[in-house]
Order: sequence, then C-alpha cells, then structure tokens
Amino acid sequence: MKPSTAPPDPSENGGLGRSFDRVLRTALFLVPFGVLGNLALSWFATDHDVLRNLGDLDRRYLYLALFLALFPWVTNTLRLLIWARFIGHRVSFRDMFRVTLGAELSSSVFPTSSGGEVFRWGMMVQKGISQGHAASIVTLGYIEDMLFFGVAIPLSIFLSRAWDLPVLRMLGRQVRGQALLVIVVAVLVIVALRLLFKAALRGFLGEAVRRRGLRMAGRFKRKSRRTWHDFRSVHELVIARGKSRFALTYLITAVQWTCRYSVVTALAYFLGARVDPVMFFLLQWVIFTAMMFIPTPGASGGAEAAFYLVYQALLPAGLIGIATAGWRMLTFYFQLALGSIIFLAFNIADARTRARRRQDGGQSPADA
Repeated sequence: MKPSTAPPDPSENGGLGRSFDRVLRTALFLVPFGVLGNLALSWFATDHDVLRNLGDLDRRYLYLALFLALFPWVTNTLRLLIWARFIGHRVSFRDMFRVTLGAELSSSVFPTSSGGEVFRWGMMVQKGISQGHAASIVTLGYIEDMLFFGVAIPLSIFLSRAWDLPVLRMLGRQVRGQALLVIVVAVLVIVALRLLFKAALRGFLGEAVRRRGLRMAGRFKRKSRRTWHDFRSVHELVIARGKSRFALTYLITAVQWTCRYSVVTALAYFLGARVDPVMFFLLQWVIFTAMMFIPTPGASGGAEAAFYLVYQALLPAGLIGIATAGWRMLTFYFQLALGSIIFLAFNIADARTRARRRQDGGQSPADA
C-alpha cells in the first residue's frame, strides 16, 4: 500500500501548534502546584517516622516504580511505529515518540475523558500520514486496548477474588449511570448540530452563511471519501496480512498496561508494605476508569481523592498519605514535567534544523 503523499493542511498544523503551545504553558503552570500539593499531602497524612526513615528504605523498588511509570512511553511509541511502517510510511522512532509525548501531554492538561487521540491523530497527519491512515492507527490502538482489558480485568477479578469489593460495585453503578447520560447528551448535540447545519444550507441563516456552509460541506465530503477509503483499505490489509503484527502489538499492549498499573505495587514495596499485585493492578484500572469522569485537567485533585479512598483500607494508615502523593507524582506530575522538557527540546532542535536549512539554501555556490 502506497502512503498518501498529500501535504498536511497548513491551517490544521498552525492550529495544532497553537494548541500545543497552550498545552506546554498549562503544564508549566500545573506542575509546581501539583508538586506542592503532593508534598503537603505527604506531610499531613503520613506518619513522620516514615518520612524520616525514607533514606533507609530499599531504593530498588523506587527505581522500579520510576521505570514502570516511564516505560509505557516506549511501548506506545512502538505500537504506533509498527502500524505506521506496516501501512508504508517511512517514519522514525523519534517521530512516533514525539507523537506519543504530545498525546500524553494533551491528556494531562485537559480533562481525562477528552483523551489524547485528537492530538495523536493530528500529529501523525503533520508527519505526512494521511488522515485515514492516522485514524486507522488510532482505531487499531483502541482495539488492542479493549481486547487486552477484556481479558485482563475478568482474569484479575477471578485471581484476586475481588468480586465482592464495595468499590467495584459502586464503580459499576456509576459507569452505567454516567454512560446513559453521556449517550443522551451526545445524541441531542448531534441532532441539534444537524438541524442547525440544514437550516444554514437552506438559507434560513442568510445567504452568506449558506454559501459558506455549501463550501464547507463540499470540502467535508471530499475529505470524508478519501479518509474512509484509506481507513477501509488499512483494515482490509491488516486482516489480509497483518495478523502477526497485531499479535505483536497486542503483546506490547499487555506489557504497557501491566507496567502502568504496577507502579503502585512497586511503590508499596518501597514503603515496606506487602500487597497483592493482581488486586492492585485491578484497583488501578478502577481508579483510571473513575478519572475519566473527573472534569478537571488531568483529573487533578479527583485522582488523589480516588486513590486515597480506594487504597486506605489496603495500606497502613501511616503510609496512605505518602503512597497517594508518590503514586500521583510518578504517574502524572513527574511525567508531565519530563515530557514537557523533552517536547520543548524537540521543538528547539527542529527550529534549529529549519534555520540551518534556510541558511544553507540561501548560500550561493561560491559561498558553499
């Protein structure tokens, strides 16, 4: 399959660049307050003897927790890279790593329910991947995640005998209620937008609006046909000769989520608590699912509260404060700070490369 050679839309790239400027500014604002909040939580909700003896604890588990928190960046990048190259796009690990970082940063500074898929899709389009191919890669990631959790969560419940946990029953009720509300609101919004657009095309909102609406509808139909053609051809190609790659990316997906949901286990071992890794994996899924319903950027505040409520019965009272702060630091604020620095470094390096190319292009043969 030949990749699309159509250049990205400059207007889309400009909007995406402005969005990432906003992401980086928000990240720089959130990190200091988050760090201070976590330090305060550790001080007031933790046994001070534990804080004084942190230097005597086995730091290997802390290093393991840090590795488990950051390694999903690598696995997520590999998943994108495998599918992009399978489709036929010559992209580098660095390109896909930047896409991964951009998506992680955007999901950190916007409400968790918004996800980073729009930024992931937009950045892949920026790298020369067609809109349909980029949408296919995002969709394949969704399928891999759903298949993994469709196996991992029931297995975790069975192995940990957690089916009677009150928190799981409460989450089930909340998800059912929230899902129905989200579906109803989404349907109403879609219907309202459709009626408004039809009114515009029929001239009820003025002739100028009608002409603009017709142009937009024409562009949308052309792009939709091209995107749907690319999307369908990718999935037909995966079914025809991509099964081995899907098996590989599924395995990488399992490693990614196991690492991410095992950070708290390594942190608990560092603090001297002995826990059930399978139970803690399951409860991490519970917390990250609950975070999708928290409207604050990156679920700030709500994530800490959810962790505290879920784990306070499973961790010693003197450790729950520092465990909550440490978990949030490793899985959010440290990643947000480090990712912002790396992403900014990529931007600076790319700007310097473009400046050198312009300078070299402007030289005369005699100067060269």
